Amino acid sequence: MSPRSSAAFSGPLAQDFEAFLAYRRDLRTFHAHLGVTLRHLDRFLARHAAAALTPELVDEWMATLTDRAPSTRRNHFRVARQFCLFRARADPAAYVPDVLGAPRVTTRFRPYIYSDREIRALVEAAARLPGRVRPHTYVTLLLILYTTGVRLGEAVRLQLGDVDRGTATLHIREGKFRKARLVPITASLLAHLETYLAQRRRAGAPTHPTAPLFWSPHQRPYSLVGLQAGISRLLSTVCGKRPGRGTGPRAHDIRHSFAVHRLLRWYREGADVQSKLPLLATYLGHQSFVSTQVYLTATPELLAEASRRFHHGFGAVISLSEGCHDIG
Repeated sequence: MSPRSSAAFSGPLAQDFEAFLAYRRDLRTFHAHLGVTLRHLDRFLARHAAAALTPELVDEWMATLTDRAPSTRRNHFRVARQFCLFRARADPAAYVPDVLGAPRVTTRFRPYIYSDREIRALVEAAARLPGRVRPHTYVTLLLILYTTGVRLGEAVRLQLGDVDRGTATLHIREGKFRKARLVPITASLLAHLETYLAQRRRAGAPTHPTAPLFWSPHQRPYSLVGLQAGISRLLSTVCGKRPGRGTGPRAHDIRHSFAVHRLLRWYREGADVQSKLPLLATYLGHQSFVSTQVYLTATPELLAEASRRFHHGFGAVISLSEGCHDIG
């Protein structure tokens, strides 16, 4: 074990924890919360000098998390179960907690789905920002977020070389779990990017391929925190609510809105929505549609379109069924 590994884990299952994290990195499904959870479990096992996980130890460990939010406790349980499944591949006798034992979460944060009018107002507010390049920067960023659904962090990390004019794509080099993907962009967004890049050049920003796409007036790259704060101020102006979890619209809700609005357009276009969902998952950078489902918040417009589609396909069957009941 490397010195770094020894510092990270010190309990009897330290090597197994390291092997599991290495396995997840190889799969490109590593996330920081895995290490946080396993270090907590490692300290617990070290105190108990336990060389294996048992039902009793898992229950006792979960009892130490009673002061955490239900969603946090559920996530800790899931990580521990994933680790146990990993161990069971080499040792079939290893204990694996029952998936039904995960703490229940009765409340779920509901994202804010922006209307088309609010998106337009947000872009218009960005265009009124002071400065020569700053308005163009925020308008371009908002258009990228809304028309592609990329994460804010992915947009902030874009480099000039990631904009491929020939294929009209953005190269997301390191998305969540360090996965790369190509994201198609519309002709109108590409045209807007050309205008922004011209403004950027005139402002003296660097033009080499590895230069950040978003360059601040202070002659340095924008940070994720800085752009997030800037968008939050715009949201406060447009939506009249304080941005933040549970208190109103957030920058990340633009990604949720992209997914819901895309689904709504498919319904209105008469597309086979079920066959389109895997495409949406891939576009958003998800491994499976299970992750994408989190983004598909039911809005009145979406429910109305789904209901219209259902009645168009099965309305006659329902009417016939009701008629049969009346006859009987």
